[in-house]
Amino acid sequence: MQNKYYLGEKLAFYSCFYGNNTNYSFKIPPIPSLKYNCYFYTNNQTLIKMLEKTKWIPVFDNIPISDDPIESCMASKRVKVLPHKYRELSKYDYLCYLDSKLGKINELFVECFIHKYFILNSHALLLRKHIFIGPNVWDEYNESMKQNRYLKYSENYKRYINKQLELGFSEKVDIHSQCGLLIRNMKHPEINNINETWYSHIEECGIQDQISFFFVKQIFNNSTNIIHSFHENPFTQHR
Repeated sequence: MQNKYYLGEKLAFYSCFYGNNTNYSFKIPPIPSLKYNCYFYTNNQTLIKMLEKTKWIPVFDNIPISDDPIESCMASKRVKVLPHKYRELSKYDYLCYLDSKLGKINELFVECFIHKYFILNSHALLLRKHIFIGPNVWDEYNESMKQNRYLKYSENYKRYINKQLELGFSEKVDIHSQCGLLIRNMKHPEINNINETWYSHIEECGIQDQISFFFVKQIFNNSTNIIHSFHENPFTQHR
């Protein structure tokens, strides 16, 4: 039976890893689709060779490898947040980004949600509602401080949060989002603005992009709800 949600060459999936072989994120996630192109960006030649044995399409990003996991994580934010600046990705109408540490995505879920929220409606970006952190930015901050890579820059995160609150943004929202899975409507007139605004906030805030997105979402959803956080489970399995 033909899948009525099939999107042909309009949809692609992608993920990435930047850093050396000892980085905790050095891994290849399950391929999310065999119907659609799936790109994997990396600056690691070892991983490129590993990817060539899979169904992923490897894309080598020729930037220096850093032994600093924070610096490597920041390098990965560019392709995660600014896909419209990458030749391979810019030709698609819809993109699904997944963090390399996530489990296998449900391909049909992505197709159905693109149809529901992008084709039948006019949303720009879909993310999952956070499954255990409440809709308060300080809850996200406090949870983050349990990880050394975030704790090291705790004062910077606090400065960033307090600055946003002073600018009039709220520390509480109706729904807080997870940022490991991003489904984008690349045809939406605001998507590039969302991407670039978020990236500028990441540069100021730091690698904990769920803190910066907490406020970026408020910027774009104050007048129109073009960013939608769903509660459904988009995975077929978890790691």
